[in-house]
Amino acid sequence: MAETLIGHVEIPTTDLEKAKNFYLKVFGWDFKPFGNGYLLFNNHKGVMVGLRLVEKVTTGDSTVFHVNIPDINSILERVKENGGSVKRNKTVIPAMGYYALFRDIDGNTIGLFQKG
Repeated sequence: MAETLIGHVEIPTTDLEKAKNFYLKVFGWDFKPFGNGYLLFNNHKGVMVGLRLVEKVTTGDSTVFHVNIPDINSILERVKENGGSVKRNKTVIPAMGYYALFRDIDGNTIGLFQKG
């Protein structure tokens, strides 16, 4: 299999502004609005971090990393063949590409990202 890299991490937060300021002060990440209830940091070198607004951060709705892959559908088929399940099928991210979510054999949510 080709080398896979983590290209996107999504962090749930109950307060976008507070989280934005925290990560700016800690890592220097400058988040910009990217849709309703979502902020995005993009270093334009293949790594992005998203802050997603949630009512409460709970087990099963924690930080999600997204793996850069060339074909989402083939990976989702492998997930199902090996005991995982699809949480969200291939979905368009305007002007960026596609994403999908699956649950591994322990119920962890893992994201996939495919350039458009």
